[in-house]
Amino acid sequence: MPSHYRGDPYWLTAKYAGTCRRCGRPIRPGEHVFYYPKTKSVYCSEPGCGEKESNSFHEAVQDEDFYNGYGG
Repeated sequence: MPSHYRGDPYWLTAKYAGTCRRCGRPIRPGEHVFYYPKTKSVYCSEPGCGEKESNSFHEAVQDEDFYNGYGG
């Protein structure tokens, strides 16, 4: 069973205005963003921001799953 934890970050549609933690771009309600619930950090959907954070997180999950014997 792959790991998935309550505090894991995920993609969502922004309900409130905010600022991208990486690039500082304003985020408007309705935009697709990558969200870290533990730190309440938001990253816009640009390749160097949200996509980069999402890819990095999912790579770490794959590594952890492999290490724990869940993959391959």
